[in-house]
Amino acid sequence: HIGSGSDPKIWQQVATKSLSFCKIFPTVEALNLGGGYKVGRNEGEPTTDLQEIGGPVTEAFKTFAEENDGRQLRLEIEPGTYLVAMAGALVSSVQDKVVTTGEGGHVFLKMDAGMTDVLRPSLYGAIHPLTILPGSGDSADVGDDSESVVVVGHCCESGDLMTPKEGEPEAIGEREMRKASIGDVIVMDGSGAYCAGMSTKNYNSFPEAPEVLVDDKGEVHLIRARQPVEAIWSNECTPDILN
Repeated sequence: HIGSGSDPKIWQQVATKSLSFCKIFPTVEALNLGGGYKVGRNEGEPTTDLQEIGGPVTEAFKTFAEENDGRQLRLEIEPGTYLVAMAGALVSSVQDKVVTTGEGGHVFLKMDAGMTDVLRPSLYGAIHPLTILPGSGDSADVGDDSESVVVVGHCCESGDLMTPKEGEPEAIGEREMRKASIGDVIVMDGSGAYCAGMSTKNYNSFPEAPEVLVDDKGEVHLIRARQPVEAIWSNECTPDILN
């Protein structure tokens, strides 16, 4: 995408620049400005206002038509992340809890998921909202105690870090969360885009997790079954030379 973020001036600039290329090619009928519409996954983060950035882009297209004998182009955009980023969540559980001592010690919560499901934190230090819920399923067990923790995934990989410092995938970051116990549920929100589709599928021989759809009535529907372990190596072949 040629534009990124929420600044209307940036979108106007990229639209105007792209339209200047369209002017050179008289057979062009559509201009695709792609995506890049910022989604505020965390509290305090801005989300792109499509009406605000759309105004200057509309004016740029009108000016193009006026300056080119009424030639009108079709505007195309690709707002995939904008539409689905907040529509998905990774639901996992606390598989282990480890406390390291000393000046650089941390409290580590290990999920039974990780970069095999959501790669964004490990890849470019993306920050996702994380919530701890009682494994009992009883809201009365939520409690008031909190602690600063580092959340990691289940892969044998130093980069399987779910709470990096923002923009620093290799730097350990801590998150203040409800005090957790092994077996508690941990939910990573904002996982509807660039997560399942960008995961490190089958890394460390972990099968694909199942996916469910919750409809507007609150009913749950399975839309991807849990991958059988055998499916991981089902397409592997042994050449005759090794037999």
